[in-house]
Amino acid sequence: MLDINLITLSFQDPRLERHYRNSYSRRYRFQSLLAMEVALVLFGLFAVLDWLLYPQLVEQLWGIRFGFALPALLIIFILLLGRVYFRYGQQLMVASLIVSNVAVVAMTVVIPAHLNDVYVAGLMLVALYGYTVARLRFVWATAGNWFGVIAYNLANIWWGDASHWDLVAGNFFCISTNVMGMVASYSMEYDSRRGFLLQQQLRRERSQLNLVNRRLEKQVLTDELTDLANRRSFFERFHEEWRRVRRERQYLALVMIDIDHFKEFNDAFGHQAGDECLKQVAAVFQEHARRAGDVPARLGGEEFVLLLPETSPVAACEKAEAVRKSVARMEIHAPQQGLLEGRHISISCGIAAVVPDQESSPDDLLAQADKALYQAKEQGRNRVVCCVPGSVVEDCSAKAGEGG
Repeated sequence: MLDINLITLSFQDPRLERHYRNSYSRRYRFQSLLAMEVALVLFGLFAVLDWLLYPQLVEQLWGIRFGFALPALLIIFILLLGRVYFRYGQQLMVASLIVSNVAVVAMTVVIPAHLNDVYVAGLMLVALYGYTVARLRFVWATAGNWFGVIAYNLANIWWGDASHWDLVAGNFFCISTNVMGMVASYSMEYDSRRGFLLQQQLRRERSQLNLVNRRLEKQVLTDELTDLANRRSFFERFHEEWRRVRRERQYLALVMIDIDHFKEFNDAFGHQAGDECLKQVAAVFQEHARRAGDVPARLGGEEFVLLLPETSPVAACEKAEAVRKSVARMEIHAPQQGLLEGRHISISCGIAAVVPDQESSPDDLLAQADKALYQAKEQGRNRVVCCVPGSVVEDCSAKAGEGG
């Protein structure tokens, strides 16, 4: 059951009702304008019927048709072509319905009652237009068409020459048409509102599903603790960037990073302090990897990596040295015991940078960076070492104090 007023078919939630009306106007604007065009054409063509059936009354009938109805309908149509449609479209369409009903009722008064059956039938055509073709909402269509029924009775009682039986017959058909039209209009709008709600529900569910998918994707590709790319994500990007820079014949640099003596730190302070240390160090990596293609990642434990596309060996060494100094300046102290007494947390970096070709592979670059990292640890940690094909050299690293 929809949460609506069963008489007016309005949603109980005002915001939802406004949203529906705006959606309805956008959805059925073309159909409403097409209905007005058809109404204008047919209303004009029926002038031929005036001339064929009632040649002696054609001046009066055409006066109503061309002097009142068609100009009014044309003005309404012109207004509907503008932005005013989205605010007053239903009211203007109902105005066209009232104009049509008034014109037809006026013709039934002008024509003698025993000859005006065709024009009473015209009221039924107007009702068909109002309830279905014009895409008026139920309340507006009902108001406009019952206005026509009331106007028909009042006009023929006051000014027409119709007998009671003529009015009974005319009302029988007009009222029956209106009742059936109301049922059709009610059903169409009810289905339209139900479809609108289903569409809104589907959009919400799709949005929630997209949110869940993004979260799952983040969980799959992001290290939960540090919010850096995880091992899987890194290797996907690593191979993508390898193929790209190989096509463009650009450098690809890789910085392997290890937190010095992290196991001792973790054992002394506990896992909670160790996790906090990893998060702070990871924040430094993110701060220094601002370019769109740079990828800071955690491979596992205290092992990290920086992927730097289009970065020469010298630029990579400068970047790694800046990262090392930033970590050294952090207020993360090692435990006051053993080999680590009084020391700040530090990192060791191994760098490799190549211009990929058909003979080399990502594994080669990874092995070179790992070799450089091993040399950095062997030479005392807290330093940056760059590996180039055929040799390993220390580059741009100065010990920030005594390494352990």
